[in-house]
Amino acid sequence: MTRTRLTTILLLAAACAAYAQTIPPPPPTSTADVTIDELGYHIRYLASDELEGRGTGTKGGELAVSYLEREFQRYGLAPAGDKGYRQTFEAVTGVAMGADNTLTLSTAGARRTLLVGRDFTPYGFSAAGRASSPLVFAGYGINAPNKQYNDYASVDVKGRVVLVAKGHPESGNPHSDFDDISSVRSKALFAREAGAAALLIVNPDGDGLAEFTYDNSPQGAGIMVVNITRAEALALFTREALPAILARIDSTKTPASSVLSDVTADIQTDVSFIRKPVSNVAALLEGSDPALRGQVIVIGAHYDHLGWGQSGSLYRGKDRVIHNGADDNASGTAAMLELAQYFASNRPRRSVLFLGFAAEEMGLLGSSHWAKNPTRPLADVAWMINIDMLGRLSDSTNKLNVQGVGTSNGFEELVKKVNESYKFDLGLIQDGQGSSDHASFYRKDLPVLFFFTGLHTDYHRPSDDADKINLPGEQRAARFIADVLRAIDARDERPLFTKVVVKEDRRVRGFNVYVGTIPDYGNTEEGFKITGTSPGSPAEKAGLKAGDLIVQFGDTKLKNIYDYMNALGLHKPEEDVPVTVKRGGELLTLTIHLVKK
Repeated sequence: MTRTRLTTILLLAAACAAYAQTIPPPPPTSTADVTIDELGYHIRYLASDELEGRGTGTKGGELAVSYLEREFQRYGLAPAGDKGYRQTFEAVTGVAMGADNTLTLSTAGARRTLLVGRDFTPYGFSAAGRASSPLVFAGYGINAPNKQYNDYASVDVKGRVVLVAKGHPESGNPHSDFDDISSVRSKALFAREAGAAALLIVNPDGDGLAEFTYDNSPQGAGIMVVNITRAEALALFTREALPAILARIDSTKTPASSVLSDVTADIQTDVSFIRKPVSNVAALLEGSDPALRGQVIVIGAHYDHLGWGQSGSLYRGKDRVIHNGADDNASGTAAMLELAQYFASNRPRRSVLFLGFAAEEMGLLGSSHWAKNPTRPLADVAWMINIDMLGRLSDSTNKLNVQGVGTSNGFEELVKKVNESYKFDLGLIQDGQGSSDHASFYRKDLPVLFFFTGLHTDYHRPSDDADKINLPGEQRAARFIADVLRAIDARDERPLFTKVVVKEDRRVRGFNVYVGTIPDYGNTEEGFKITGTSPGSPAEKAGLKAGDLIVQFGDTKLKNIYDYMNALGLHKPEEDVPVTVKRGGELLTLTIHLVKK
Protein backbone atom coordinates (compact mmCIF):
# COMPACT_ATOMS: atom_id res chain seq x y z
CA MET A 1 0.00 0.00 0.00
CA THR A 2 1.47 3.33 -1.01
CA ARG A 3 1.58 6.30 1.35
CA THR A 4 -0.63 8.27 -1.04
CA ARG A 5 -3.27 5.55 -1.05
CA LEU A 6 -3.14 5.25 2.74
CA THR A 7 -3.54 9.00 3.09
CA THR A 8 -6.49 8.94 0.71
CA ILE A 9 -8.22 6.19 2.67
CA LEU A 10 -7.71 8.04 5.93
CA LEU A 11 -9.13 11.22 4.43
CA LEU A 12 -12.14 9.34 3.07
CA ALA A 13 -12.72 7.71 6.43
CA ALA A 14 -12.55 11.08 8.16
CA ALA A 15 -14.92 12.59 5.63
CA CYS A 16 -17.38 9.71 5.98
CA ALA A 17 -17.27 10.08 9.76
CA ALA A 18 -18.14 13.76 9.38
CA TYR A 19 -20.99 13.00 6.95
CA ALA A 20 -22.35 10.34 9.31
CA GLN A 21 -23.13 13.10 11.80
CA THR A 22 -25.50 14.87 9.42
CA ILE A 23 -26.72 12.56 6.66
CA PRO A 24 -28.10 9.03 6.67
CA PRO A 25 -26.03 5.92 5.84
CA PRO A 26 -25.94 4.65 2.23
CA PRO A 27 -28.88 2.61 0.94
CA PRO A 28 -28.89 -0.78 2.72
CA THR A 29 -28.92 -2.70 -0.55
CA SER A 30 -26.54 -0.92 -2.86
CA THR A 31 -25.66 -2.39 -6.24
CA ALA A 32 -24.31 -1.15 -9.56
CA ASP A 33 -27.69 -1.67 -11.18
CA VAL A 34 -30.37 1.06 -11.34
CA THR A 35 -32.76 -0.27 -8.71
CA ILE A 36 -36.15 0.72 -7.41
CA ASP A 37 -34.97 0.38 -3.82
CA GLU A 38 -32.08 2.79 -4.25
CA LEU A 39 -34.07 5.31 -6.28
CA GLY A 40 -36.69 5.30 -3.55
CA TYR A 41 -34.07 5.63 -0.81
CA HIS A 42 -32.46 8.68 -2.42
CA ILE A 43 -35.82 10.35 -3.12
CA ARG A 44 -37.23 9.74 0.35
CA TYR A 45 -34.19 11.34 1.97
CA LEU A 46 -33.86 14.30 -0.39
CA ALA A 47 -37.61 14.98 -0.18
CA SER A 48 -37.85 14.47 3.57
CA ASP A 49 -38.96 17.20 5.96
CA GLU A 50 -35.46 17.14 7.44
CA LEU A 51 -34.15 18.85 4.30
CA GLU A 52 -36.98 21.41 4.40
CA GLY A 53 -37.41 21.58 0.64
CA ARG A 54 -33.69 22.05 -0.14
CA GLY A 55 -33.98 25.82 -0.47
CA THR A 56 -30.98 27.63 -1.91
CA GLY A 57 -28.59 28.76 0.80
CA THR A 58 -30.38 26.80 3.55
CA LYS A 59 -29.30 24.00 5.89
CA GLY A 60 -31.44 21.58 3.90
CA GLY A 61 -29.68 22.57 0.69
CA GLU A 62 -26.33 22.04 2.39
CA LEU A 63 -27.40 18.57 3.56
CA ALA A 64 -28.29 17.69 -0.04
CA VAL A 65 -24.82 18.80 -1.14
CA SER A 66 -23.20 16.62 1.54
CA TYR A 67 -25.35 13.66 0.47
CA LEU A 68 -24.25 13.99 -3.16
CA GLU A 69 -20.61 14.33 -2.12
CA ARG A 70 -20.83 11.18 -0.01
CA GLU A 71 -22.49 9.16 -2.75
CA PHE A 72 -20.08 10.27 -5.49
CA GLN A 73 -17.20 9.44 -3.17
CA ARG A 74 -18.70 6.04 -2.39
CA TYR A 75 -18.92 5.19 -6.09
CA GLY A 76 -15.21 5.97 -6.49
CA LEU A 77 -15.70 9.07 -8.68
CA ALA A 78 -13.00 11.74 -8.65
CA PRO A 79 -13.73 15.21 -7.26
CA ALA A 80 -14.25 17.63 -10.16
CA GLY A 81 -15.19 20.90 -8.50
CA ASP A 82 -12.79 23.71 -7.80
CA LYS A 83 -12.57 22.64 -4.15
CA GLY A 84 -13.07 18.92 -3.88
CA TYR A 85 -16.48 17.99 -5.22
CA ARG A 86 -17.79 21.51 -4.71
CA GLN A 87 -17.90 24.50 -6.98
CA THR A 88 -19.00 27.28 -4.67
CA PHE A 89 -20.27 30.69 -5.72
CA GLU A 90 -22.29 33.50 -4.22
CA ALA A 91 -25.97 33.84 -5.06
CA VAL A 92 -28.73 36.21 -4.07
CA THR A 93 -31.06 33.96 -2.09
CA GLY A 94 -33.63 36.42 -0.78
CA VAL A 95 -34.34 39.87 0.57
CA ALA A 96 -34.19 41.30 4.07
CA MET A 97 -36.25 44.07 5.65
CA GLY A 98 -34.15 46.20 7.96
CA ALA A 99 -35.27 48.16 11.01
CA ASP A 100 -35.58 51.55 9.30
CA ASN A 101 -38.79 51.32 7.28
CA THR A 102 -40.96 54.28 8.16
CA LEU A 103 -43.83 56.17 6.53
CA THR A 104 -45.48 59.32 7.90
CA LEU A 105 -48.38 61.03 6.14
CA SER A 106 -49.48 64.56 7.03
CA THR A 107 -52.93 65.78 6.02
CA ALA A 108 -53.70 69.44 6.73
CA GLY A 109 -51.04 69.40 9.41
CA ALA A 110 -52.25 66.23 11.13
CA ARG A 111 -49.46 63.63 11.16
CA ARG A 112 -50.05 59.89 11.06
CA THR A 113 -47.16 57.52 11.53
CA LEU A 114 -47.95 54.27 9.73
CA LEU A 115 -46.85 50.93 11.09
CA VAL A 116 -44.82 48.66 8.84
CA GLY A 117 -46.53 45.31 8.37
CA ARG A 118 -49.90 46.72 9.39
CA ASP A 119 -50.38 49.89 7.35
CA PHE A 120 -47.67 49.57 4.73
CA THR A 121 -44.87 47.28 3.64
CA PRO A 122 -41.96 47.72 1.23
CA TYR A 123 -41.70 45.48 -1.81
CA GLY A 124 -38.72 43.12 -1.90
CA PHE A 125 -37.36 44.87 -5.00
CA SER A 126 -37.59 48.35 -3.46
CA ALA A 127 -34.51 50.52 -3.32
CA ALA A 128 -33.32 51.70 0.10
CA GLY A 129 -33.50 55.42 0.76
CA ARG A 130 -35.44 58.35 2.18
CA ALA A 131 -37.61 61.12 0.74
CA SER A 132 -40.01 63.79 1.94
CA SER A 133 -42.32 65.84 -0.30
CA PRO A 134 -45.90 66.87 -1.08
CA LEU A 135 -47.74 63.74 -2.20
CA VAL A 136 -48.66 63.46 -5.88
CA PHE A 137 -51.49 61.25 -7.08
CA ALA A 138 -50.70 59.78 -10.52
CA GLY A 139 -53.75 57.64 -11.29
CA TYR A 140 -52.68 54.14 -12.31
CA GLY A 141 -49.04 55.22 -12.76
CA ILE A 142 -48.90 54.20 -16.43
CA ASN A 143 -47.24 55.79 -19.46
CA ALA A 144 -48.47 54.14 -22.67
CA PRO A 145 -47.46 56.24 -25.72
CA ASN A 146 -49.06 53.77 -28.13
CA LYS A 147 -52.42 54.43 -26.44
CA GLN A 148 -51.87 58.19 -25.96
CA TYR A 149 -52.22 57.69 -22.22
CA ASN A 150 -49.75 59.08 -19.66
CA ASP A 151 -50.56 59.53 -15.97
CA TYR A 152 -47.39 61.60 -15.57
CA ALA A 153 -48.00 64.05 -18.44
CA SER A 154 -49.67 66.78 -16.38
CA VAL A 155 -47.72 66.57 -13.10
CA ASP A 156 -44.12 67.22 -12.17
CA VAL A 157 -43.01 64.36 -9.88
CA LYS A 158 -39.27 64.94 -9.90
CA GLY A 159 -37.94 64.20 -6.44
CA ARG A 160 -41.45 63.66 -5.08
CA VAL A 161 -43.36 60.82 -3.47
CA VAL A 162 -46.08 59.48 -5.78
CA LEU A 163 -49.24 57.51 -5.02
CA VAL A 164 -50.76 55.25 -7.69
CA ALA A 165 -53.45 52.56 -7.81
CA LYS A 166 -53.00 48.97 -8.92
CA GLY A 167 -54.64 47.98 -12.17
CA HIS A 168 -55.27 50.03 -15.30
CA PRO A 169 -58.10 51.93 -17.02
CA GLU A 170 -59.32 48.81 -18.86
CA SER A 171 -59.28 46.35 -15.96
CA GLY A 172 -62.51 44.73 -17.14
CA ASN A 173 -61.07 43.92 -20.57
CA PRO A 174 -59.17 40.62 -20.59
CA HIS A 175 -57.54 41.55 -23.91
CA SER A 176 -56.43 45.05 -22.94
CA ASP A 177 -52.97 46.22 -24.10
CA PHE A 178 -52.59 47.77 -20.64
CA ASP A 179 -52.15 44.31 -19.15
CA ASP A 180 -48.54 44.12 -20.37
CA ILE A 181 -47.51 47.36 -18.67
CA SER A 182 -49.50 47.49 -15.45
CA SER A 183 -47.54 45.26 -13.07
CA VAL A 184 -46.04 46.79 -9.93
CA ARG A 185 -42.60 46.45 -11.53
CA SER A 186 -43.89 48.39 -14.56
CA LYS A 187 -45.35 51.13 -12.39
CA ALA A 188 -42.00 51.40 -10.59
CA LEU A 189 -40.27 51.86 -13.96
CA PHE A 190 -42.70 54.60 -15.07
CA ALA A 191 -42.31 56.44 -11.76
CA ARG A 192 -38.51 56.16 -11.90
CA GLU A 193 -38.44 57.36 -15.53
CA ALA A 194 -40.59 60.34 -14.53
CA GLY A 195 -38.07 61.25 -11.84
CA ALA A 196 -40.07 60.30 -8.75
CA ALA A 197 -38.22 59.62 -5.51
CA ALA A 198 -40.63 57.03 -4.11
CA LEU A 199 -43.79 55.20 -5.11
CA LEU A 200 -46.74 54.28 -2.91
CA ILE A 201 -49.07 51.67 -4.37
CA VAL A 202 -52.60 50.95 -3.20
CA ASN A 203 -54.98 48.18 -4.19
CA PRO A 204 -58.32 50.00 -4.59
CA ASP A 205 -60.21 46.71 -4.41
CA GLY A 206 -58.66 45.06 -1.36
CA ASP A 207 -57.51 45.68 2.20
CA GLY A 208 -54.49 43.39 2.44
CA LEU A 209 -50.81 44.18 1.96
CA ALA A 210 -48.46 42.57 -0.52
CA GLU A 211 -46.16 39.92 0.89
CA PHE A 212 -42.58 41.03 1.38
CA THR A 213 -40.79 38.50 -0.79
CA TYR A 214 -37.95 37.99 -3.24
CA ASP A 215 -39.16 37.83 -6.85
CA ASN A 216 -36.12 35.90 -8.13
CA SER A 217 -34.50 38.92 -9.73
CA PRO A 218 -31.20 40.02 -8.16
CA GLN A 219 -31.80 43.52 -9.50
CA GLY A 220 -33.78 46.16 -7.64
CA ALA A 221 -36.31 48.58 -9.11
CA GLY A 222 -34.03 51.59 -8.65
CA ILE A 223 -36.71 53.48 -6.70
CA MET A 224 -38.37 53.14 -3.28
CA VAL A 225 -41.63 51.19 -3.68
CA VAL A 226 -44.09 50.39 -0.90
CA ASN A 227 -47.62 49.08 -0.66
CA ILE A 228 -50.07 50.92 1.61
CA THR A 229 -53.46 49.74 2.77
CA ARG A 230 -56.64 50.87 1.08
CA ALA A 231 -57.86 52.50 4.29
CA GLU A 232 -54.77 54.70 4.57
CA ALA A 233 -54.99 55.71 0.92
CA LEU A 234 -58.69 56.57 1.05
CA ALA A 235 -58.08 58.90 4.00
CA LEU A 236 -55.82 61.09 1.83
CA PHE A 237 -58.57 62.15 -0.57
CA THR A 238 -60.78 64.95 0.73
CA ARG A 239 -62.19 66.69 -2.37
CA GLU A 240 -63.21 63.63 -4.36
CA ALA A 241 -63.06 60.00 -3.24
CA LEU A 242 -60.44 57.73 -4.78
CA PRO A 243 -63.00 55.23 -6.20
CA ALA A 244 -64.82 58.08 -7.96
CA ILE A 245 -61.58 59.39 -9.49
CA LEU A 246 -60.61 55.95 -10.77
CA ALA A 247 -64.11 55.39 -12.17
CA ARG A 248 -63.80 58.68 -14.07
CA ILE A 249 -60.41 57.65 -15.48
CA ASP A 250 -61.85 54.29 -16.53
CA SER A 251 -64.83 55.82 -18.30
CA THR A 252 -62.97 58.64 -20.07
CA LYS A 253 -59.55 56.98 -20.52
CA THR A 254 -58.18 60.33 -19.43
CA PRO A 255 -55.62 60.72 -16.62
CA ALA A 256 -56.64 62.67 -13.53
CA SER A 257 -53.31 63.26 -11.79
CA SER A 258 -52.78 66.04 -9.29
CA VAL A 259 -50.87 67.12 -6.22
CA LEU A 260 -52.98 66.07 -3.24
CA SER A 261 -54.11 69.10 -1.31
CA ASP A 262 -52.22 69.63 1.98
CA VAL A 263 -50.79 66.11 2.00
CA THR A 264 -47.11 65.41 2.51
CA ALA A 265 -45.27 62.11 2.80
CA ASP A 266 -42.05 61.27 4.62
CA ILE A 267 -40.78 57.82 3.68
CA GLN A 268 -37.73 55.74 4.50
CA THR A 269 -37.06 52.22 3.21
CA ASP A 270 -34.50 49.72 4.45
CA VAL A 271 -34.38 46.73 2.08
CA SER A 272 -31.38 44.68 1.02
CA PHE A 273 -30.52 41.50 -0.87
CA ILE A 274 -29.33 38.43 1.02
CA ARG A 275 -26.23 36.86 -0.52
CA LYS A 276 -25.01 33.40 0.44
CA PRO A 277 -22.47 30.86 -0.81
CA VAL A 278 -24.05 27.91 -2.64
CA SER A 279 -22.43 24.92 -4.31
CA ASN A 280 -22.66 22.84 -7.44
CA VAL A 281 -21.43 19.27 -6.85
CA ALA A 282 -19.13 17.78 -9.52
CA ALA A 283 -17.66 14.28 -9.90
CA LEU A 284 -15.73 12.75 -12.81
CA LEU A 285 -15.67 9.19 -14.11
CA GLU A 286 -12.80 8.61 -16.52
CA GLY A 287 -13.71 6.95 -19.80
CA SER A 288 -12.50 3.49 -20.82
CA ASP A 289 -11.23 4.41 -24.30
CA PRO A 290 -7.81 6.13 -24.27
CA ALA A 291 -8.61 7.74 -27.61
CA LEU A 292 -11.95 9.19 -26.49
CA ARG A 293 -11.67 9.74 -22.74
CA GLY A 294 -10.61 13.34 -23.33
CA GLN A 295 -14.19 14.01 -24.41
CA VAL A 296 -16.66 14.56 -21.60
CA ILE A 297 -20.36 13.70 -21.38
CA VAL A 298 -22.18 15.78 -18.76
CA ILE A 299 -25.08 14.26 -16.80
CA GLY A 300 -26.74 16.92 -14.68
CA ALA A 301 -29.69 17.35 -12.34
CA HIS A 302 -30.59 20.17 -9.97
CA TYR A 303 -30.88 19.20 -6.32
CA ASP A 304 -32.52 22.41 -5.00
CA HIS A 305 -36.23 23.11 -4.63
CA LEU A 306 -38.49 25.79 -3.14
CA GLY A 307 -37.78 25.35 0.58
CA TRP A 308 -40.75 26.62 2.55
CA GLY A 309 -42.26 28.15 -0.56
CA GLN A 310 -40.08 30.81 -2.15
CA SER A 311 -40.93 32.70 -5.33
CA GLY A 312 -42.26 30.24 -7.88
CA SER A 313 -44.52 28.38 -5.49
CA LEU A 314 -48.08 27.80 -6.69
CA TYR A 315 -49.32 27.17 -3.14
CA ARG A 316 -51.91 29.76 -2.07
CA GLY A 317 -52.52 28.73 1.53
CA LYS A 318 -51.87 31.12 4.41
CA ASP A 319 -49.51 28.93 6.46
CA ARG A 320 -45.90 28.37 5.49
CA VAL A 321 -45.45 24.79 4.35
CA ILE A 322 -42.41 22.77 3.30
CA HIS A 323 -42.21 22.15 -0.44
CA ASN A 324 -40.45 18.79 -0.45
CA GLY A 325 -40.02 18.58 -4.23
CA ALA A 326 -39.96 14.79 -4.56
CA ASP A 327 -40.44 14.89 -8.31
CA ASP A 328 -38.87 18.34 -8.74
CA ASN A 329 -36.10 17.37 -8.53
CA ALA A 330 -35.29 14.71 -5.97
CA SER A 331 -36.34 12.27 -8.71
CA GLY A 332 -33.84 13.60 -11.24
CA THR A 333 -31.09 13.80 -8.63
CA ALA A 334 -31.76 10.19 -7.62
CA ALA A 335 -31.60 9.08 -11.25
CA MET A 336 -28.30 10.91 -11.69
CA LEU A 337 -26.86 9.15 -8.62
CA GLU A 338 -28.02 5.75 -9.81
CA LEU A 339 -26.50 6.38 -13.25
CA ALA A 340 -23.24 7.46 -11.60
CA GLN A 341 -23.12 4.20 -9.65
CA TYR A 342 -24.10 2.18 -12.71
CA PHE A 343 -21.54 3.72 -15.03
CA ALA A 344 -18.79 3.46 -12.38
CA SER A 345 -19.02 -0.30 -12.94
CA ASN A 346 -19.89 -0.08 -16.64
CA ARG A 347 -17.60 2.64 -17.96
CA PRO A 348 -18.51 4.41 -21.19
CA ARG A 349 -15.76 5.06 -23.71
CA ARG A 350 -15.86 8.77 -23.02
CA SER A 351 -15.49 10.33 -19.57
CA VAL A 352 -18.65 11.33 -17.71
CA LEU A 353 -18.96 14.42 -15.55
CA PHE A 354 -21.84 14.27 -13.06
CA LEU A 355 -23.12 17.68 -11.95
CA GLY A 356 -25.61 18.37 -9.17
CA PHE A 357 -26.76 21.92 -9.86
CA ALA A 358 -27.59 24.54 -7.24
CA ALA A 359 -30.29 27.22 -7.52
CA GLU A 360 -32.09 26.01 -10.64
CA GLU A 361 -35.34 27.24 -9.15
CA MET A 362 -33.88 30.75 -8.90
CA GLY A 363 -33.12 31.01 -12.62
CA LEU A 364 -30.66 28.24 -13.57
CA LEU A 365 -28.00 29.95 -11.46
CA GLY A 366 -25.92 26.82 -10.78
CA SER A 367 -25.74 25.51 -14.34
CA SER A 368 -25.25 29.02 -15.70
CA HIS A 369 -22.35 29.54 -13.29
CA TRP A 370 -20.74 26.24 -14.30
CA ALA A 371 -21.13 27.00 -18.01
CA LYS A 372 -19.43 30.36 -17.48
CA ASN A 373 -16.80 28.96 -15.11
CA PRO A 374 -16.38 25.31 -16.15
CA THR A 375 -14.30 23.07 -13.93
CA ARG A 376 -13.43 21.05 -17.05
CA PRO A 377 -12.67 22.78 -20.35
CA LEU A 378 -15.93 23.54 -22.10
CA ALA A 379 -14.28 22.51 -25.38
CA ASP A 380 -14.03 18.96 -24.00
CA VAL A 381 -17.79 18.64 -23.40
CA ALA A 382 -19.21 16.45 -26.17
CA TRP A 383 -22.87 16.66 -25.10
CA MET A 384 -25.02 17.18 -22.04
CA ILE A 385 -27.88 15.17 -20.54
CA ASN A 386 -30.24 16.91 -18.12
CA ILE A 387 -32.67 15.06 -15.85
CA ASP A 388 -35.42 17.13 -14.25
CA MET A 389 -38.68 15.60 -12.93
CA LEU A 390 -38.41 11.97 -13.93
CA GLY A 391 -40.65 10.50 -11.24
CA ARG A 392 -44.20 10.82 -12.54
CA LEU A 393 -44.32 8.51 -15.53
CA SER A 394 -48.01 7.81 -16.12
CA ASP A 395 -48.80 4.11 -16.43
CA SER A 396 -51.78 4.99 -18.59
CA THR A 397 -50.05 7.28 -21.10
CA ASN A 398 -46.46 5.93 -20.80
CA LYS A 399 -45.34 9.39 -21.96
CA LEU A 400 -41.65 10.31 -21.72
CA ASN A 401 -40.54 13.70 -23.00
CA VAL A 402 -37.14 14.09 -24.62
CA GLN A 403 -36.09 17.59 -25.55
CA GLY A 404 -33.09 18.58 -27.65
CA VAL A 405 -33.29 15.79 -30.24
CA GLY A 406 -32.60 18.37 -32.95
CA THR A 407 -29.45 19.75 -31.33
CA SER A 408 -27.22 17.19 -33.07
CA ASN A 409 -27.71 15.28 -36.27
CA GLY A 410 -28.79 11.72 -35.53
CA PHE A 411 -30.01 12.24 -31.96
CA GLU A 412 -33.67 11.80 -32.87
CA GLU A 413 -33.13 8.60 -34.87
CA LEU A 414 -30.95 7.17 -32.13
CA VAL A 415 -33.45 7.95 -29.35
CA LYS A 416 -36.21 6.32 -31.39
CA LYS A 417 -34.00 3.26 -32.04
CA VAL A 418 -33.29 2.78 -28.33
CA ASN A 419 -37.00 3.18 -27.60
CA GLU A 420 -37.84 0.11 -29.68
CA SER A 421 -36.98 -1.91 -26.59
CA TYR A 422 -38.76 0.37 -24.10
CA LYS A 423 -41.83 1.43 -26.09
CA PHE A 424 -42.35 4.77 -24.35
CA ASP A 425 -44.76 7.17 -25.98
CA LEU A 426 -42.03 9.69 -26.72
CA GLY A 427 -42.71 13.40 -26.75
CA LEU A 428 -39.85 14.71 -28.87
CA ILE A 429 -38.88 18.38 -28.85
CA GLN A 430 -36.26 19.62 -31.26
CA ASP A 431 -34.67 22.65 -29.62
CA GLY A 432 -32.54 22.93 -26.51
CA GLN A 433 -34.09 26.06 -25.02
CA GLY A 434 -36.25 25.96 -21.93
CA SER A 435 -36.39 26.60 -18.23
CA SER A 436 -34.15 23.81 -16.97
CA ASP A 437 -30.39 23.39 -16.76
CA HIS A 438 -29.75 21.97 -20.23
CA ALA A 439 -30.49 25.48 -21.57
CA SER A 440 -27.25 26.76 -19.99
CA PHE A 441 -25.28 24.27 -22.08
CA TYR A 442 -27.31 24.73 -25.24
CA ARG A 443 -26.50 28.44 -25.07
CA LYS A 444 -22.84 27.44 -25.22
CA ASP A 445 -23.50 25.66 -28.52
CA LEU A 446 -23.41 22.16 -27.06
CA PRO A 447 -25.77 19.30 -28.00
CA VAL A 448 -28.21 18.53 -25.21
CA LEU A 449 -30.87 15.97 -24.32
CA PHE A 450 -33.39 16.68 -21.59
CA PHE A 451 -35.50 13.89 -20.09
CA PHE A 452 -38.67 14.52 -18.05
CA THR A 453 -42.00 12.83 -17.44
CA GLY A 454 -44.08 16.01 -17.53
CA LEU A 455 -45.91 18.48 -15.30
CA HIS A 456 -48.69 17.53 -12.90
CA THR A 457 -51.07 19.09 -10.38
CA ASP A 458 -48.49 18.84 -7.55
CA TYR A 459 -45.91 20.88 -9.48
CA HIS A 460 -44.38 23.58 -7.23
CA ARG A 461 -46.81 22.77 -4.47
CA PRO A 462 -46.27 21.22 -1.02
CA SER A 463 -48.05 18.09 -2.23
CA ASP A 464 -45.10 17.01 -4.42
CA ASP A 465 -44.23 14.16 -2.05
CA ALA A 466 -42.22 10.95 -2.26
CA ASP A 467 -45.21 8.60 -1.97
CA LYS A 468 -46.46 9.83 -5.37
CA ILE A 469 -43.32 8.83 -7.26
CA ASN A 470 -43.72 6.02 -9.79
CA LEU A 471 -40.53 4.17 -8.91
CA PRO A 472 -40.85 1.35 -11.49
CA GLY A 473 -41.53 4.02 -14.12
CA GLU A 474 -38.51 6.04 -13.06
CA GLN A 475 -36.34 2.93 -13.12
CA ARG A 476 -37.38 2.28 -16.74
CA ALA A 477 -36.74 5.90 -17.68
CA ALA A 478 -33.30 5.96 -16.02
CA ARG A 479 -32.28 2.74 -17.77
CA PHE A 480 -33.51 4.25 -21.03
CA ILE A 481 -31.25 7.27 -20.46
CA ALA A 482 -28.30 4.95 -19.82
CA ASP A 483 -28.94 3.10 -23.07
CA VAL A 484 -29.29 6.35 -25.03
CA LEU A 485 -25.95 7.50 -23.62
CA ARG A 486 -24.33 4.21 -24.57
CA ALA A 487 -25.74 4.36 -28.08
CA ILE A 488 -24.30 7.83 -28.68
CA ASP A 489 -21.04 6.89 -26.99
CA ALA A 490 -20.69 3.85 -29.27
CA ARG A 491 -20.11 6.16 -32.22
CA ASP A 492 -16.51 7.18 -32.81
CA GLU A 493 -17.43 10.60 -34.13
CA ARG A 494 -18.23 13.36 -31.70
CA PRO A 495 -21.80 14.71 -32.08
CA LEU A 496 -21.86 17.98 -34.01
CA PHE A 497 -23.92 20.82 -32.61
CA THR A 498 -26.99 22.09 -34.45
CA LYS A 499 -28.78 25.25 -33.39
CA VAL A 500 -32.53 24.80 -33.80
CA VAL A 501 -34.62 27.74 -35.01
CA VAL A 502 -37.56 28.50 -32.72
CA LYS A 503 -40.20 31.08 -33.43
CA GLU A 504 -40.73 32.61 -30.03
CA ASP A 505 -38.96 33.49 -26.83
CA ARG A 506 -40.73 31.15 -24.42
CA ARG A 507 -39.75 33.01 -21.27
CA VAL A 508 -41.16 36.36 -22.30
CA ARG A 509 -44.89 36.05 -22.89
CA GLY A 510 -47.81 38.39 -23.18
CA PHE A 511 -46.41 40.72 -25.84
CA ASN A 512 -47.24 41.18 -29.46
CA VAL A 513 -43.62 41.61 -30.50
CA TYR A 514 -40.85 39.06 -30.85
CA VAL A 515 -37.18 39.92 -30.28
CA GLY A 516 -35.42 36.60 -29.66
CA THR A 517 -33.13 37.50 -26.77
CA ILE A 518 -32.11 34.84 -24.23
CA PRO A 519 -31.98 36.34 -20.70
CA ASP A 520 -29.15 35.87 -18.25
CA TYR A 521 -31.19 35.34 -15.09
CA GLY A 522 -28.13 35.42 -12.85
CA ASN A 523 -27.09 38.91 -13.91
CA THR A 524 -26.74 41.43 -11.08
CA GLU A 525 -25.56 44.42 -13.16
CA GLU A 526 -28.02 47.18 -13.94
CA GLY A 527 -29.53 46.45 -17.35
CA PHE A 528 -30.80 43.40 -19.21
CA LYS A 529 -28.01 40.93 -19.94
CA ILE A 530 -28.37 38.21 -22.53
CA THR A 531 -26.66 34.87 -22.92
CA GLY A 532 -27.43 34.73 -26.64
CA THR A 533 -30.00 35.20 -29.36
CA SER A 534 -32.28 32.79 -31.16
CA PRO A 535 -31.20 31.91 -34.71
CA GLY A 536 -32.86 34.12 -37.31
CA SER A 537 -34.43 36.34 -34.66
CA PRO A 538 -34.65 40.15 -34.83
CA ALA A 539 -32.04 40.32 -32.05
CA GLU A 540 -29.55 38.23 -34.02
CA LYS A 541 -30.19 40.20 -37.21
CA ALA A 542 -29.59 43.43 -35.28
CA GLY A 543 -26.17 42.19 -34.19
CA LEU A 544 -26.80 41.45 -30.50
CA LYS A 545 -24.39 38.90 -29.04
CA ALA A 546 -24.04 36.72 -25.95
CA GLY A 547 -22.83 38.80 -23.02
CA ASP A 548 -24.38 42.05 -24.25
CA LEU A 549 -25.90 44.21 -21.53
CA ILE A 550 -28.87 46.13 -22.95
CA VAL A 551 -29.15 49.38 -20.98
CA GLN A 552 -31.78 51.16 -23.09
CA PHE A 553 -34.60 49.86 -25.31
CA GLY A 554 -36.24 52.64 -27.30
CA ASP A 555 -36.85 55.47 -24.86
CA THR A 556 -36.79 53.16 -21.83
CA LYS A 557 -33.67 52.95 -19.68
CA LEU A 558 -33.26 49.46 -18.30
CA LYS A 559 -32.14 48.50 -14.82
CA ASN A 560 -33.51 44.96 -14.74
CA ILE A 561 -35.33 42.27 -16.74
CA TYR A 562 -38.73 43.65 -15.71
CA ASP A 563 -37.87 46.99 -17.30
CA TYR A 564 -37.08 45.10 -20.50
CA MET A 565 -40.36 43.19 -20.40
CA ASN A 566 -42.21 46.43 -19.81
CA ALA A 567 -40.41 48.09 -22.72
CA LEU A 568 -41.54 45.28 -25.04
CA GLY A 569 -45.13 46.05 -24.12
CA LEU A 570 -44.70 49.63 -25.32
CA HIS A 571 -43.90 48.67 -28.92
CA LYS A 572 -45.61 47.07 -31.88
CA PRO A 573 -44.56 44.74 -34.69
CA GLU A 574 -42.69 46.32 -37.64
CA GLU A 575 -41.22 49.10 -35.52
CA ASP A 576 -37.49 49.84 -35.75
CA VAL A 577 -36.30 50.32 -32.17
CA PRO A 578 -32.84 51.66 -31.24
CA VAL A 579 -31.20 49.77 -28.39
CA THR A 580 -28.12 50.78 -26.45
CA VAL A 581 -25.84 47.89 -25.59
CA LYS A 582 -22.82 47.74 -23.32
CA ARG A 583 -20.28 45.35 -24.81
CA GLY A 584 -16.78 45.01 -23.42
CA GLY A 585 -16.90 48.41 -21.80
CA GLU A 586 -18.16 50.16 -24.94
CA LEU A 587 -21.63 51.48 -25.62
CA LEU A 588 -23.11 50.52 -28.98
CA THR A 589 -26.38 51.54 -30.57
CA LEU A 590 -28.11 48.86 -32.63
CA THR A 591 -31.49 48.85 -34.31
CA ILE A 592 -33.93 45.99 -33.86
CA HIS A 593 -36.75 45.51 -36.33
CA LEU A 594 -39.56 44.04 -34.25
CA VAL A 595 -41.78 41.33 -35.71
CA LYS A 596 -45.07 39.85 -34.61
CA LYS A 597 -44.97 36.83 -32.34
